[in-house]
Amino acid sequence: MARRWTAAALVVVFAAAAGGVTVARSGRTTERKNLVVPLQVMKQGKQVLALVPVKINGAGPFTFALDTGASRSLVDSQLAANLHVKKVGSMGKVGGVAGVTKVLLIKVRSWSAGPVKLPATTIAMSNLPFGNAYVGIQGLLGSDMLSRFDVVTIDYGREQLRLHPR
Repeated sequence: MARRWTAAALVVVFAAAAGGVTVARSGRTTERKNLVVPLQVMKQGKQVLALVPVKINGAGPFTFALDTGASRSLVDSQLAANLHVKKVGSMGKVGGVAGVTKVLLIKVRSWSAGPVKLPATTIAMSNLPFGNAYVGIQGLLGSDMLSRFDVVTIDYGREQLRLHPR
């Protein structure tokens, strides 16, 4: 009897690890689904850029570049001015390949990447070289938001960002 129970427990553990199924405390299983965000993949030669539709405080969508190397999400200062977002009193630092720079911080009450709601947070505001309030890249979706998910899959072929919730 103990062997049968142990074998059944192992099957449940392996199924949970392989199939995205979690076992609730009551013993019932629940399915955890990936959240899918549509991407627009831009290719020019060997350069590839994944663009994410982002809404901020109900406005948008705006074009944000998916930037897994950015420690903090960022919005173009011209777009932030048009949205009348609240500036936070302190300045923050953002690191990139060119070094560390100081940026203003803004409070975002509500925002979403495609259909996926993101938590209220403070993000950086800076002048983006090719961004503005109406066209071009209007922000960066960084690892501060992506790290809130257990697994992040960028599927360039299907033009999807799949986020597996915790």
